[in-house]
Amino acid sequence: MFYPKNFPKQYEQPLIELLILLEKDFKKKIPTDDKKFNRLVLDKLRMDEVQQYFKDIKPSNWWFTFILLRHEERFSKIFINNIQPFLTKTKTRSTSGIVALSLFTKGVGCPFSCVYCPNEPGVPKSYFSDEPAVMRAIRHNFDPYKQTLQRLIMFALSNHPIDKVEIIIKGGTFSFYPKAYRRWFVKRIFDACNVDVIGYIKTGNYCHPELGSGSRSRNKFGMTGALLQAQIKNESAISRVIGINIETRPDYINDSEIKFLRTLGVTHVEIGVQILDDEVYKLINRGHKVKDVISATLLLKNAGFKVGYHLMPNLPGSNSGKDRETLVRTFNDDDFKPDHLKLYPTTITKYTQISDWYKEGRYKPYSIEKLVEMIVEFKSKIAPPWVRIGRLIRDITTTVMEGDGIAPNLREVIQDKMKEQKLHCNCIRCREIKDQKVIGQTRLLITKYNASKGQEYFLEFVDEVNNILGFLRLRIPEFDSNNNGSRLAFSC
Repeated sequence: MFYPKNFPKQYEQPLIELLILLEKDFKKKIPTDDKKFNRLVLDKLRMDEVQQYFKDIKPSNWWFTFILLRHEERFSKIFINNIQPFLTKTKTRSTSGIVALSLFTKGVGCPFSCVYCPNEPGVPKSYFSDEPAVMRAIRHNFDPYKQTLQRLIMFALSNHPIDKVEIIIKGGTFSFYPKAYRRWFVKRIFDACNVDVIGYIKTGNYCHPELGSGSRSRNKFGMTGALLQAQIKNESAISRVIGINIETRPDYINDSEIKFLRTLGVTHVEIGVQILDDEVYKLINRGHKVKDVISATLLLKNAGFKVGYHLMPNLPGSNSGKDRETLVRTFNDDDFKPDHLKLYPTTITKYTQISDWYKEGRYKPYSIEKLVEMIVEFKSKIAPPWVRIGRLIRDITTTVMEGDGIAPNLREVIQDKMKEQKLHCNCIRCREIKDQKVIGQTRLLITKYNASKGQEYFLEFVDEVNNILGFLRLRIPEFDSNNNGSRLAFSC
């Protein structure tokens, strides 16, 4: 019988009693916000029926969700619908109707030795063992099926919809891993998404061979069926994979890799660009040139992939001027223009060569003030409306930082600075409607621009204050003489 790992079984019946008491109050008056709901719960915890069980502990909201799923026949549908909004953890996680599920491959992750890249033993290169997603991966020995299934269970118990799932595969250069391993890895993700997770939680019964016992034929990668079969099955599964995001290097992108990524179902490729300067690439042992970035961007866009760049301000050999030039060139030069951007300001951490350079005086980053000033200028004056700026800083704990670390709340610092100067960012993330109300009439805007030898169209529905309600990308590549015409590429 399945129970969530951290669920206290001894509280199962008391939790049922507590929810019965809450249902009686909900029939009289439904709380209007989270604070009033929490106050109501605390009031019930003082009642004789349940006080003896909850003397030193306050139930977690996901415990309530589990009880409501496992014992739904004990409660009315109206009560379940009314209490659910108060049980949702981190509501913005699924505001769009999609949950992002991150998991890690197992192995080195990259054969290169860039000077800034951490290489902690036992963890994929560029990551740390104390990062939440890495900790989850280690807990499951980097097994893709277990990582995916447990994450889906967590989402469901946190009251998030799990019908649409975006898979984000981390662990370094995805294209570096053998094709057999990658094919198995993605197949096992689909296997986990094909499990009826809600049914599994409700009944507590094993509903997939991987969860039960018995012998199964396997090859050395644990394959139990074809990837294509798992993908076809997923088309009608409870949790449908609507996108797969991987990260790789620009010099690993070629026609063969493009075709393979398409068979896996990959939709979004993030490439480590870092900077657009061959001299800096050479200094940091990057191992590729700007021309590789141009080639990879062209190939990916023409194949219909959403393209993301990782940029790293403050690298050795660079300065605030060069970094600003990279940002301007990225969005003004037709050879680049990614759909998605993550900024990862260079951080001095353990397990890196750059740490030694810093201690020896060979590397001296420019000030945080200059960095903030540059990013504020970029967001307010350079970033176009068709790009999503996903991150402004890498999520690294201060325990692994060395030297003058960058504040983990850099995004808040930048937002406060922009608010102070009455500046606004025009990127997709900053204009998403989320849970706000639509203001005034909506209208369709179409932005046309040239990129990678093709024409891009960014179609968006916005309200009167320019909040985005939805968008679509259309690409018309250059004329393809081999196919006697043009090919269209769409992405959302």
